[in-house]
Amino acid sequence: MATPHGFRMARRGIERLAPGYAPPRHQHYEAYATVLLRGRFEQSGYAGRMRVAAGDVLVQPTLDCHADRMLSAGLTVLRLAWPRDAGCGGVHAGCDVDMLARLAERDVVEAAVALREQLAYRPMRPALMEDPADVLAAALMQTDAPRINAWAEHMGLARETVSRGFARLYGVSPSGFRADARARAAWLRITGECKPLAEIAADCGFADQAHMTRAITRLTGATPTAWRARSHSFKTRANGGAKLPE
Repeated sequence: MATPHGFRMARRGIERLAPGYAPPRHQHYEAYATVLLRGRFEQSGYAGRMRVAAGDVLVQPTLDCHADRMLSAGLTVLRLAWPRDAGCGGVHAGCDVDMLARLAERDVVEAAVALREQLAYRPMRPALMEDPADVLAAALMQTDAPRINAWAEHMGLARETVSRGFARLYGVSPSGFRADARARAAWLRITGECKPLAEIAADCGFADQAHMTRAITRLTGATPTAWRARSHSFKTRANGGAKLPE
């Protein structure tokens, strides 16, 4: 399935990023892994806020949306393909990144296989919890995500203070982050299973199917019905032309 228009592509292989690299919050359609060979940067997304240093591997899940901030004078990264990942991604440490870089210079597919083998039994590092925005981000990823006003009041903070602090670290308002996370959760269900759309809408906390349709169309540029048709077509081709059971 081709990458939809409007999503950023992650170039496979080794790339050197110049000082000042700081793309605003952006979205990727396909999952991929970033092996950091040199430098340090910070990323904020669905997994929370993470600092990544040389020797770390950052898994970017399917339909991810994140912002990056460079913490050093330049980065050298190795980006590798990663299978569909319905989780939130995260940082792994302790991999043999030098070996992965050598493999990638010869064959990025072989390097991706080696990376998956290395990460099979390595836990992810917890996200940062240094700011109220980090605590709020984790809460907003839940199906029963709190209302921003209620959360701010519970924490003894003004909503305006919460919103400004969150936008500074995550590149989006708390309500925008919550809406994107909920739409992504529904999209993953729609493209990964055959459950009725109305049922998925209810499971994901939408008021109704129409509400879910608007949210997914805003996030991805296509309706749930269109995404499901594309997903079924892709699975049928991958199955050698045989129609998969509904």
